[in-house]
Amino acid sequence: GNIDDIAKTIQTYFPKVDISRLPITPVQITLGGPDSQWKAMQQLYFFMIITAERKVQIQSPFFVPDESLLEAIKAAALSGVQVEIMVSKHGTLLELAHRASFTYLADVVRSGAKVYLYNKGYFHSKTINIDSQVCAIGTANFDIRSFSINYEAMAVLYDKDLAVELAADFENDLK
Repeated sequence: GNIDDIAKTIQTYFPKVDISRLPITPVQITLGGPDSQWKAMQQLYFFMIITAERKVQIQSPFFVPDESLLEAIKAAALSGVQVEIMVSKHGTLLELAHRASFTYLADVVRSGAKVYLYNKGYFHSKTINIDSQVCAIGTANFDIRSFSINYEAMAVLYDKDLAVELAADFENDLK
């Protein structure tokens, strides 16, 4: 066809969108893997935790942090930040990682963090929410494998409304 036919086809399948009426959510995609120069997932979680002023909510099937994240969580809890961590109550095929979680969880509980064991079926959430202001959702477990040898991606959402919604989801999961 001619150029007019092509233009009509493009307009049919790809109409212009008036973005002035769309909500805009700033999103930062963070990627990490064994070929990365930096431990992006570990650094993302670390930075988010140390910037919390009121509340940190973490969801992960299991919890095997490195030393820096363990110290960041304990420091946050000891400084008065409400730290809540939700993990799976039941083991998975990776039973060793699940059992290792409880060693670390006991340590953070001693610092004042609250730990919740999700027991209503399979638990696979990987989220972190800081002060119901900014949150991240993605593939990275809160564990050393996700920080160094797995290919992972997290979407950091700079949107208070979405962070408040994720906090409500956390509360619903508590039920």
